Amino acid sequence: MPFLYVLILFLAGGIAGLSAGFMGIGGGAVLTPICMIVYPMLGVNDDELVKIVFGTNMFLVAVLSMSAAIRHHRNRRVNWRTVLVMGPAAVLGSVLGSWAATSADPFVLKKGFAILLIVSSTFIIVRGSPNPSGQIGDGAALPRSFLPLLGILTGFLGSFLGIGGGIVMIPALILLFAFPVALVAGTSSSIIIFIGIAATFSYMWYGQAARLDLPGWSTGYVWWSAAIPLMLGGVPLASFGAWLNARTHAKTLQRIFGAVLLILALRILFT
Repeated sequence: MPFLYVLILFLAGGIAGLSAGFMGIGGGAVLTPICMIVYPMLGVNDDELVKIVFGTNMFLVAVLSMSAAIRHHRNRRVNWRTVLVMGPAAVLGSVLGSWAATSADPFVLKKGFAILLIVSSTFIIVRGSPNPSGQIGDGAALPRSFLPLLGILTGFLGSFLGIGGGIVMIPALILLFAFPVALVAGTSSSIIIFIGIAATFSYMWYGQAARLDLPGWSTGYVWWSAAIPLMLGGVPLASFGAWLNARTHAKTLQRIFGAVLLILALRILFT
């Protein structure tokens, strides 16, 4: 692989890692537009491009989220009870999402999801969190018994769209379950580890089973030649992003969450 492309992937991994650590979004939504441009230049077949991007992204999502979650745990900003409730459900959704992504056209689902995300991110910006710093559940619209359902939905959409799932989980935790903003990124990162690992193995399996002409140094739809420079650039900055999150005021965090989610939603809608 030419050095220039290695450098581009390294820098892209750094940006994704910073967003994964600071926001708890996994980093896939940041990686996708860059990889969709770079991978064809490196000889990836257009017919399999999207699946290779998504499969490789999900490996990165797992690794970056793990790096971020370790730092968030040290800062006491992870609600492990929620992680243990949502994590197994997210694995189920993730496996279903990987299967759907390899056999269906995501166009309609992407557009509907983007519109929903625009509405929810606007609510976060304009109205703010109903519970920026109190106890979990104060003023929640839904009881905690609905968290496994959110886990399945997050896993499905995260894997189906190759984005990790944080952009689904964050607005739901803030607006529907009244999570304190300080705990959102760390809890989201920890749950996304489950999604990333399950989706990675699923994309490996479906890619191997399809017996396609995939790039060298790949396992199914996970392309290691791109994954390694992305990982080397992203892991240190994921930890730094989590450190930065712990030093940002709750009100500022929720405004940043809302603005970034809105930008990502608009990109999904118009791409």
